[in-house]
Amino acid sequence: MSVWGKLIGGAAGLALGGPVGAILGLAAGHGVDSVSREKKSNKTFNATEKEQVFASGVISLAAKLSKADGVITKEEIITFKRIFDFPKEDEREISKLFNAAKESKESYKDIANQIYKFFQKDKGLLFELLNSLFAIAYADNELHKNEKIMLEQIAKIFKFSTDEFEHINSLFIKKTNNINNLDVYLKVLGVKKDTSMEVITKKYKVLIKEYHPDRLQGLGLPKEFIQLANKKLASINEAYSAVKNEKTNK
Repeated sequence: MSVWGKLIGGAAGLALGGPVGAILGLAAGHGVDSVSREKKSNKTFNATEKEQVFASGVISLAAKLSKADGVITKEEIITFKRIFDFPKEDEREISKLFNAAKESKESYKDIANQIYKFFQKDKGLLFELLNSLFAIAYADNELHKNEKIMLEQIAKIFKFSTDEFEHINSLFIKKTNNINNLDVYLKVLGVKKDTSMEVITKKYKVLIKEYHPDRLQGLGLPKEFIQLANKKLASINEAYSAVKNEKTNK
């Protein structure tokens, strides 16, 4: 069974506490009162449960993001499925959790804060979670103003810099608009036009390491999210090649 099919009723459910635990409980049909919503667990989570928390966090924040532009459609789960390619048999579970999160009174900031506290020692996981939310926001080939504001706030909660935020955003700007100009490539790499090729190469190697499948698997990232990260790796490689050619041919 994939990570998606284990979410509702999984061991990470109500034991997690906080807004994500409350949403999981509501999706499972449990009445979650203010006490259980605030409950904090001292439990140590295993790798499978960490996957559940990660995927649950993505779905919960994605549901809130779907309301950011003021338009809620029946295509949301279809869009989510297109991005993450989850099995047909898991669609019902994901839909229940997505709808519970969408209708819940839990704020996206509270959800993001809980996810940050859970994964604050695993910045790579937080980075990939933010990457996933960008993929969802750009699903309609446009980043709406309110979506960008929400993503900026989540990035701040996750302790990411403005440059790190722009790096992720540039990856999707390039993909969505098929833009191949030098400025976008430089933002993808997180460097400036006057940055030396030596520094650019060092930055490129850091990015390649961050997106390497082995490292992401070691962090416990579900395979569905590793596939998404691999697409970003291809964009980084393309950006580096383009910038290198531009610098070399000057």
